[in-house]
Amino acid sequence: MAGWLRALKFASLIAVTLACFAPPVRHLETLPTNIDMTTDDEVAVPRTGGFRIINSPQQMHSDFSHPAFVDLSSQQPGDVEIQNRVFGLIPWHTHVHVQQAERVMVGGQAVGIRLSSTGPIVVGFHRTSDGSSPAANAHVEIGDMILSVDKHPVRSAIELQQVIRDKRGSILLTIQRGEHKKDVVVHCPATAAGSQLGVYVRDKTVGVGTLTFYNPETGAFAALGHMISDVDTGRPIIGEGLMYPAVITGVQAGKIGEPGEKKGMFVHSSRELGHIAENTPYGIFGKLDVSACHATGGLREAIPVALPTQVHPGPAVIYTVLHGQKVEPFQVRIENTSRQRTPSTKSLILRVTDPRLLSAAGGIVQGMSGSPIVQDGKLVGAVTHVFVSDPTRGYGVYAYWMLHHNARDGESASAAFANGPAKAV
Repeated sequence: MAGWLRALKFASLIAVTLACFAPPVRHLETLPTNIDMTTDDEVAVPRTGGFRIINSPQQMHSDFSHPAFVDLSSQQPGDVEIQNRVFGLIPWHTHVHVQQAERVMVGGQAVGIRLSSTGPIVVGFHRTSDGSSPAANAHVEIGDMILSVDKHPVRSAIELQQVIRDKRGSILLTIQRGEHKKDVVVHCPATAAGSQLGVYVRDKTVGVGTLTFYNPETGAFAALGHMISDVDTGRPIIGEGLMYPAVITGVQAGKIGEPGEKKGMFVHSSRELGHIAENTPYGIFGKLDVSACHATGGLREAIPVALPTQVHPGPAVIYTVLHGQKVEPFQVRIENTSRQRTPSTKSLILRVTDPRLLSAAGGIVQGMSGSPIVQDGKLVGAVTHVFVSDPTRGYGVYAYWMLHHNARDGESASAAFANGPAKAV
């Protein structure tokens, strides 16, 4: 009896295994439950029999000329339900979500970035005449941004120095700490030179990065692909700034444990490229003067922005500048993509495969942050970080998250920014 049961189990196992490799079952694995597409796309959906569109509020074009699949396209955004029949009997539903196609101009240009905080940022403390720091005694913290003194707004370190110099005794500071604002009373000892808070403050940071994309009609632009933070405090810089043309004068190649760096400088003889309005986890955003955005090389026509679900492992190209102002394409391979249904950074991992880029830079270096990634004729993302342990590899963020940043809220960042000098107040 026991032998008969063992034989039955073995036969059942063989039957199940063979069934898994049967053509109908293998075909079942190819049937999707959800499809994301744009009005520019044509998508092939496998068909098993009984294929029909059961809910189509917009015009969906269906091409049944191929026996194994149906080509779908739509000129209008919306949602569609499709029904197949597995083995001719079992209903299989596929939801198709169609979005309006969006096109942008791919960047790659080197840009100089000067970002000013809304108010001076506390980056350290120093002792005043009584041997202590009045601000530290009042529980002011490193990373706090000073917005006003006795309700008088201050925008820069120089303004703060001038206002404090004329004060005596207790001073009311309005500070921003993270997302919250609060008032702090600082008791400052009076001296012949005026009051001192006992802090070092900074109000700007500068660096060279890469323009990712822009809208040629509105001038809206995106760059960097990640947030700019104060080097000393690690806190995001809240404020606005200006963007300038930049020229790359050389490249320090990256090594294991030592990220490389583009060496560049602002082209101050040129007019400003644009105004930086936001500094977000997905990069910096603002308004570009398209007529001042000159570059040699690169793509000269607008291309579609890929949906996150359309990005896949495989060959791709990044656009960046290695010398002067010439934008050049370099071969990379996307090794891994994250299934992100909501915005997030570190969307994909890529590896540099281009011999020229490997020879000149060792892979990804600081200053490439924001370099656009193009795959299958679409803008899919931007380079954001380099792996310190392997400079040939790094992270990227989906371009779709950058394009829609307003609606959503071991590594080294691949953009190098230098703080302005800290001033004692």
